[in-house]
Amino acid sequence: MSATPEEGADVEVPLLEDVVLAHVGQIGALEEGMQVLVEMMDDLLAVPPKNKPAPWNWKELTGPDAAKLMEALGAWVNWINERYGVTDSSRILGCWYLHTAVVEELTAAWVAWQAAYYGHKNAVTDAASWHDGTFWPMLERIRSKPWGLSECINEGNHVDHRSSFRPSTDPGFSDFLAELGATVATG
Repeated sequence: MSATPEEGADVEVPLLEDVVLAHVGQIGALEEGMQVLVEMMDDLLAVPPKNKPAPWNWKELTGPDAAKLMEALGAWVNWINERYGVTDSSRILGCWYLHTAVVEELTAAWVAWQAAYYGHKNAVTDAASWHDGTFWPMLERIRSKPWGLSECINEGNHVDHRSSFRPSTDPGFSDFLAELGATVATG
């Protein structure tokens, strides 16, 4: 048997309009929450697996992929020079692509620039941090260090300090590895 209200007791029945408005508000909150989750999933899915090299990893690039990345980096360097290169001391010299360490520095700054300037809907401090922490220090390094453009600035044209290729590891390394492998196998 179901309970019934006592006679004469006031039962407050919500207005249909109030019920609908309450549900609309709840649905709106759910939609906003779902949108946040979708954006978070997009960000998570955009991250490549740890064992896959990033598309700007020069060590892993060859042929057309390397040429494509160098072309894109060159376009960015041209834009940087147009935007920031108002004096000779704030320009990236035209021989930048002939200096492998400079290419690595510029690539890192470019990737950081992309992270600071793309994918944001709200104002963040990333762009300011990129200038203070990445761009200006990087520009100073590539213009002042011996591995960079410092000699090219002084001479007025490209100077390569690596006039002869010297291997990073001496020929005994292969024998060392073979011996180490034999030790590990018997050890």
